Amino acid sequence: MKLRTKTWLAVTASAGLVLSGVSPALATGTAGRTEHTDMGVTGTDVMKHLQAISDISTKHSADGFRSLGSPGYEEAVEYVEKTLEATGAFDVERQAFDVEDQTFGEVAVSVDDQSLDVTPASYTEGTSEPLTDLPLVLPVDDDHSDLAGGQLGCEASDYDDSAQGAVVLVARGECAFGQKAQAATDAGAAAVIIYNNDTNAPDENLNATLGERIENGAPTVTVSYNAGSGLVDTIEQAPEGQAPSTDFTLETEFVTTTTWNVIAETKAGDHDNVQMFGAHLDGVPEGPGVNDNGSGSAALLASAEALAKQPTEVDNAIRFGWWGAEEVGLVGSTEYVASLSDAEVDKIKAYLNFDMIGSDNYVVGTLDSNGSDVPIPGDVTVPEGSAELEKIYTDYFDGIDQKHVGTDFSGRSDYKAFMDAGIPASGLFSGADGVKTEQEAEWFGGTVGQPHDTNYHKPSDTIENVSRESVDIFAPAIAYSVHALAYELREKPTEDPTDDPDPTEDPTDDPTDKPTDDPGEDPGERTLTIEPKTIGVDDFVSDKGVQVTATGCVPGSMATMTVKAKSGKIEKFEQTAEANAEGVAQFSVRGLDKSQAETYVGTYDVKVKCKGGGALKGSFEVVAEDSENPNAGGTLPRTGDEALPLVISAGALIALGVAMTMGARRRKG
Repeated sequence: MKLRTKTWLAVTASAGLVLSGVSPALATGTAGRTEHTDMGVTGTDVMKHLQAISDISTKHSADGFRSLGSPGYEEAVEYVEKTLEATGAFDVERQAFDVEDQTFGEVAVSVDDQSLDVTPASYTEGTSEPLTDLPLVLPVDDDHSDLAGGQLGCEASDYDDSAQGAVVLVARGECAFGQKAQAATDAGAAAVIIYNNDTNAPDENLNATLGERIENGAPTVTVSYNAGSGLVDTIEQAPEGQAPSTDFTLETEFVTTTTWNVIAETKAGDHDNVQMFGAHLDGVPEGPGVNDNGSGSAALLASAEALAKQPTEVDNAIRFGWWGAEEVGLVGSTEYVASLSDAEVDKIKAYLNFDMIGSDNYVVGTLDSNGSDVPIPGDVTVPEGSAELEKIYTDYFDGIDQKHVGTDFSGRSDYKAFMDAGIPASGLFSGADGVKTEQEAEWFGGTVGQPHDTNYHKPSDTIENVSRESVDIFAPAIAYSVHALAYELREKPTEDPTDDPDPTEDPTDDPTDKPTDDPGEDPGERTLTIEPKTIGVDDFVSDKGVQVTATGCVPGSMATMTVKAKSGKIEKFEQTAEANAEGVAQFSVRGLDKSQAETYVGTYDVKVKCKGGGALKGSFEVVAEDSENPNAGGTLPRTGDEALPLVISAGALIALGVAMTMGARRRKG
């Protein structure tokens, strides 16, 4: 989609190790991005969080795993919050809201005195007293074997007068369960039985939600495909005027449950230009919900952590949402959007959703917001800009030669509330109860005719049954989209070749002459000067610092300095400066936090790249003031508790060019 653009004016000064507790990614600020990346996110990063979510779920298996109102869901919320707060890059908020939940007492349905295995639909009304000896009837349809047409019961006109005061039997498909229950209620039905349409799992019980309570609605239960088909035969074979006799009891009580969304927004970036990403964190009470939707939730966490480690500030504010109560009707995301003022809604420029990315019989699916693969239902309005969001993924997958397919974009997940508010939306999806086609099996492997997720809403939705191959494909794609919407690209700097004092026909990363750290050898050569090479820690945290000078660069070209610790598990950080008319680029590095001075002791590698030859390399050492041998005091601790303070501070290393002013025109995101 088209993102807001503006001129970026960068004036940098000397800087060094970032203040404790502030994310380096969101505190350094001025280095422009010339291309988008996946920020190095892998399936391994996602699986780390997915394992933690799985452990939380299984620990609370006796209490409903991560379902609405369960202690497992609350613990998962706390895990998400702690993970985000540890980055220091986000403002994290827990949004509470109330959900009308329900409990069930006796649920019993029998036809001609034969008991049925039924499951009550979420949000269904109950029977005030048992219903007895009611006729079981079908909608009006010329063929009740094709799982189409009137037998789906999507409209009141699908019924005739026989539905009045009767129990009606309808098939799953085409429209929402709530629409079926409403249509039967409008037709005067006393109760509803919805049967599954999954012929590949004919004995699988159907779990359904009506989305919300229907005033004076007909009580609704669900059965398997085989049970429903058997009832169809019983009705059609009954003598005329002698419909099967049905007894129907459904006791239920509605209760109010408080639950939460978790919202996290980058501290940096344009907060009037918000790009949002979301996944539901809750699951069903029947299983641990590791794929549905621990996988999408874990992918968001991995992307958030990677974004927090980026060496430059985001241009657009990135907001992440982990939704509650999705499984009982998309409640959390709907409540969130409803809580926003019109002005706040207008600030959200895009929403991308990730609901399952590790299905065992997976497809690589993009939410088909342009309807190119899967027609968009006529009652769904797709906001302008949604197709451009999907294109982020299709272009990404095309770029790595990864096959992909468009998937249903009808509002089945949390993107619906954003679409309804006019916010452009898309996302990724590895599949749920849809059936794998031959074409999909050819592209992605797996089993034709089986659901994309054979463990959907089952106890078997465990981490052992998550497809690691699928997660490995989706993880970097999600991170790439976060980067793509966080950063607006700058044009790569260009130079006039005539400005090059000594241009080469074929520039290469290998310099013709080996550069040296000693500028005295040949001042005309490409050199890197680092002064001082050894510095006491007190001077390092003063205004003195370490001065880095690169010579032999093409005048007016951009030089990039990278500084990283020689040992210790830390990130590297970089910054740019413009070479002056003499081909000299200057930088300065110093420690900012005097209270953490001792943690700066160590050896640091420096590399400067600029046009005109290969990379220039050197190093400097920060030593303790009382060191008798300065050359021996500067190595970083390598293991154990001794390493931690340096990892915390040096891990935030940033380097900024001195006295550099540049205007860089952004490319459209």
